[in-house]
Amino acid sequence: MSIMTATPGRAVFAPGRFRMLLLALLVLIVGTAVSPQVGSAQLIEFVLLVMTLGIAVVELRAPGQPRLVPIALAASVILMSAVDYTVRLRHLPLVASAVVAVFAGTVVWLTYGSVMRGHRPVGDRIVGAICVYLLIGLGCASVYETLDGVIPGSFRFPADTAWMTLSPIRYRYFSFVTLATLGYGDVTPVTALAGTLASMEAIGGQLYIGITVARLVALSLADHSGSEKSSRSDA
Repeated sequence: MSIMTATPGRAVFAPGRFRMLLLALLVLIVGTAVSPQVGSAQLIEFVLLVMTLGIAVVELRAPGQPRLVPIALAASVILMSAVDYTVRLRHLPLVASAVVAVFAGTVVWLTYGSVMRGHRPVGDRIVGAICVYLLIGLGCASVYETLDGVIPGSFRFPADTAWMTLSPIRYRYFSFVTLATLGYGDVTPVTALAGTLASMEAIGGQLYIGITVARLVALSLADHSGSEKSSRSDA
């Protein structure tokens, strides 16, 4: 009897999956924005990025989940960021941004597949879906940063604002505003390729919300139906 009461208690108070990843993503997004003008901003960005990459790799610890690719990409990003922080090579930040975009896409693919598995707690699914949404925004931001490095002037940033400062923060701002289809219009794509990528992100953001909500509801109904059938068979 005591075993049966203890087990539900542990399930209720268990931390669950994706909580640490969500916290790390929020700290990365907010932490790099609170002091963008400080001289140690690049060091703060590096530390938060390393923390987020490590937690993302750990969260992919499910049995059978391929982790070699994300580990290799995470190690590459950390190495290039460390070298750039100490040596300041010209094109290294551009390459690092491109690798970050690939890493974010890989984690999005693996995390979304893990979130949508059957018989997963509803809380884990919701938190995981939020993580995927944030990763999409961060991944697209890295794509925009890479594009603006390869084709300078792909985006127009308003004068006399924080977005004129060369920083990944301005691309993250534009990415999340586009993903949520807010359409402030202060940061705008200039080239055709930049505008096309932005429009694709906006469409993808709306499709993600609609499809994910529908999928989560369907999984919850399927789990509930399966629990009812199991209870009837036991009775």
